[in-house]
Amino acid sequence: MSPQSTVPSLPKGFVASAAQAGIRARKSCLDLGLLLSDEARPAAALFTQNLLLGAHVPVCREHLAQSGGKVRAVLVNSGNANCSTGEQGLIDNRRIAGALAELIGCPPHEVLYLSTGVIGARLPVEKILHALPELVGADGQRGIGAFAQAILTTDMVPKTAGLESSDAAGHPFRITGIAKGSGMIHPNMATMFGFLLTDAQLPADPRTLLAGVGSRTFNRLTVDGDTSPNDTVLLWSTGTAGEVRQSALAHGLERIGRDLCRQIAVDGEGATRLVTVRVTGAPTEDAAAHVGRTIATSPLIKTAVHGRDPNWGRILAAAGRAGVPFDPQVAKVWIGPADVYSGGKPHPENENAAHLHLLNQKEVELGIDLAAGESEAEVWTCDFSADYVRINADYRS
Repeated sequence: MSPQSTVPSLPKGFVASAAQAGIRARKSCLDLGLLLSDEARPAAALFTQNLLLGAHVPVCREHLAQSGGKVRAVLVNSGNANCSTGEQGLIDNRRIAGALAELIGCPPHEVLYLSTGVIGARLPVEKILHALPELVGADGQRGIGAFAQAILTTDMVPKTAGLESSDAAGHPFRITGIAKGSGMIHPNMATMFGFLLTDAQLPADPRTLLAGVGSRTFNRLTVDGDTSPNDTVLLWSTGTAGEVRQSALAHGLERIGRDLCRQIAVDGEGATRLVTVRVTGAPTEDAAAHVGRTIATSPLIKTAVHGRDPNWGRILAAAGRAGVPFDPQVAKVWIGPADVYSGGKPHPENENAAHLHLLNQKEVELGIDLAAGESEAEVWTCDFSADYVRINADYRS
């Protein structure tokens, strides 16, 4: 069972489309996307833990509560976060969601409307309302690829993944994932926009399933240590494949989540390297993930990777400040295939191999064995380049 590298198809019962509403400055840019189910279907969502919330977060929570976790449509705009827009932002979100609900013939609370982009500007409501008929009609650009393109902000490429699998009893099912994210990415659930669509029936408490998947995937991704006020991950199912063993479904969702996280990390703003931080020998999996996140968010480590400098001391020092007890004298640090620190001493004779790994590989690994337990975890990030500064210095220009 492996995620597809090409644009996957949607599970039966879902359709996708996109339109150009004129929200973004680029004239020919898709900036409004729609995911639509044939009827209201079960869903669960995880939202940012930032105290600053985009308007869609409280409205989506409200709609999920009112509908009993049933969703008919997900609408997403890019180019405008509808955040820090006061009561008017909530009114605008509800007005647009209501207009879409009227077009497709469902109650407003079965529509989730998400926004991403620049903070502090009011939505161009009339432009979005004008584009809705095209989005649900024959003129909308159809398919998952168009939707994935429409939700991008500073991303360079759209991000999709899919798999077809079966559980131990032979029940087949499909999962398709779509994500956006390039900057303002850090573990604090959810770290981005992510949509996990499946035809497998969800358990009675799908949010618990999603939270478990998120803890091993989306919550182990970081680009720059900043968390957006609009972050959202949605799990949504048509249930047309019937009941599937939850362990198989969770495993498949984690596969798709990891794939999407790696795509986001490699497309991080200004990134030139996908970095996997691997932590082993930790007392618990949570402890391993915490050490991994501490290493992955260190600007000193991320800039060293960009400079192709095998500076293992920065890795060991970051682990040492993470708050997880271990003895540095018995720890081991590696960069790619090279053991650069073990047995309480450095191995300068191996640093050239570590340098060549950073120089020649687009996907690099930094690792540490804490020798303090049996648990392990991976965290995904990217290097820091001068382009990251340029992109964010010019973001509103």
